[in-house]
Amino acid sequence: MDRHSVATRVAVLLAVLLGTGELGRALGVGPGGASVTAAVLAPVTFAAAVALSRHSCLETRLPVVVVVCAQLLATGLAVAVGLPGQARTGLGIQEAVTIVLVLGVLVALDADRRARARSATVPPGSPYAR
Repeated sequence: MDRHSVATRVAVLLAVLLGTGELGRALGVGPGGASVTAAVLAPVTFAAAVALSRHSCLETRLPVVVVVCAQLLATGLAVAVGLPGQARTGLGIQEAVTIVLVLGVLVALDADRRARARSATVPPGSPYAR
């Protein structure tokens, strides 16, 4: 299925914003200096967002979910114990914005999933019937 809903477009926009924040973190903008983790996650986030903007299907939604969950994990680790080679960071504005954007992407993709499930037509007698 290749149709784009408003929720999918919102997820793409939030993923691009998340990738932009990771790119800034990779370049050393903000406290804490440059991050190798952000340098890896930024291009992967952009690639997943571009793929989702082109085709809205399971194969493009799954990488977006994996990447944003990796960013949530990295942010949680940075706040809790610090990333490898870096000191522990507090919960600042940059970390809070990352968490909000990640949750926004996940909620938007879930809203899209629910809308697709409601609009799906399954023939009677199909093994996938509800």
